[in-house]
Amino acid sequence: MDEGNTEEVTVARAPELPDGSSERAQPRAALIAIAVLVIAGTVAMATRTGSGPSRAAAPAVQARPDVIIIAIDGLGVAEVSGAGTPFLQGFGAGSVSYRDAYAPSPWASEALSGLLTGQHRPVSRGTEGWTPGLADELLRRGYRTALVPGHRRHAFEGAGLRPGPAAFEEVLLPAGLDDPAGAQGSSVAQAALGWLAESARPGLLVVTLADPRAPHHLYRGGEGGPGPGYEGPIEPGMAHDDLLRIGPDLDDTDRAQLAALHATEVAAADAFARQLVEGARQHRDLAPVIAIAGLRQPALGERGRYGLVPSMEPEDLRVPLWLEVPAASGGGRAPGEERVPGEGGGRRTLRGVVGAPVSLLDLGPTLLCALGLEPRLDLDGASVFPGSAMPERPLRAATSRGICAVVGLDGDRAVILEAEPPAALVRSRRAGVDPRRGLRWGPCDEVTGVDADLRLQLARWMRGARIGLPGGGVPDLEAAPFTP
Repeated sequence: MDEGNTEEVTVARAPELPDGSSERAQPRAALIAIAVLVIAGTVAMATRTGSGPSRAAAPAVQARPDVIIIAIDGLGVAEVSGAGTPFLQGFGAGSVSYRDAYAPSPWASEALSGLLTGQHRPVSRGTEGWTPGLADELLRRGYRTALVPGHRRHAFEGAGLRPGPAAFEEVLLPAGLDDPAGAQGSSVAQAALGWLAESARPGLLVVTLADPRAPHHLYRGGEGGPGPGYEGPIEPGMAHDDLLRIGPDLDDTDRAQLAALHATEVAAADAFARQLVEGARQHRDLAPVIAIAGLRQPALGERGRYGLVPSMEPEDLRVPLWLEVPAASGGGRAPGEERVPGEGGGRRTLRGVVGAPVSLLDLGPTLLCALGLEPRLDLDGASVFPGSAMPERPLRAATSRGICAVVGLDGDRAVILEAEPPAALVRSRRAGVDPRRGLRWGPCDEVTGVDADLRLQLARWMRGARIGLPGGGVPDLEAAPFTP
């Protein structure tokens, strides 16, 4: 298949389902009995939040596949290699691979929110007729929905628990979630697959894995590993603040130790992703729709700094994104359909490479299209399902956390607007040194009319979206000076 093109496929449209609002209320005694059974069956290693009484499963609902999203905090494009991530490498080769995907924020929590809502900012609930996220869209069509976070920042806001950015029925809290590095992948996978196995009804299951960023859990096994004779300052379990403090003083040996620890984390994330995918495939006879995405690049050496440091550089916002969609059943084979080796003669899945730039904001609308459902038209994201017309629009990323900055990508040009001090930085894409990674973003001294137009569009969008300073206020950057 031509690497720069998508394959045109046909997706059968599933029938629309009622939203369940006219279902009969259950007798009080029956509800009490159900509640007792649910409490008694709670998994001991995970805490649940949210959820009301389950809906009866209509036959049309049962005909829909499960939807599984695995989001890995800190997994960048450079981390995916045949040696360190054999499962992810194989998964990408046997699915639809988005070669040029970008996170909508340098922070994992904001990127996850955008992935699940299709918007740069979560939308307040309560508006009549408003369904703000993928979970809401599938919930009202009879799906079960659950979020299993691998880190507290994926499920908590301030001091209070929130049921995810898009109103999941349940939020499962794996053992170890309160650890500084988050829950270990084994706890996350156990909680997620336990929830999936509880019912034959189709479900939306969103799982996040804590960032494979050294030097956290120091998983044993896998590629790489720490040097046995190392006696420097790098220790497993170090806080990001400590890394930021000692970062400027690290020598080559210390950096090699960080890289070795990081390799064990990436290998562990690869192994847990495989466990989740294989469990999801075995859950029902109907093959699931599976998406795997990185939420942000790892913070291992950004601009010579270590730890949680936001970067609005386009190359730092690039993330891996894959989508496995079961091909239409029947005797024929759809265009772009490949048979992937496996049990029973292999799975029939769509396969190909999407070369056009896409955002994690596009994943929700794309998944709805894969299910034959129409996404809303008022989203910042749009469907990039293979075979459909790719939307022509600049991609944007923004944050008000720690810094106030936005970036806009339009073709091979990008502009970064920074609020403090006001500045506009121009980036262009050019051929990289490594041909396998294709075009790379880098500094550009020349300012063109395209850059000036993009600066104006970004500044106006920034005001409209109220991307504000951390201390309050929305800056006006229409005339921000271009800075080399």
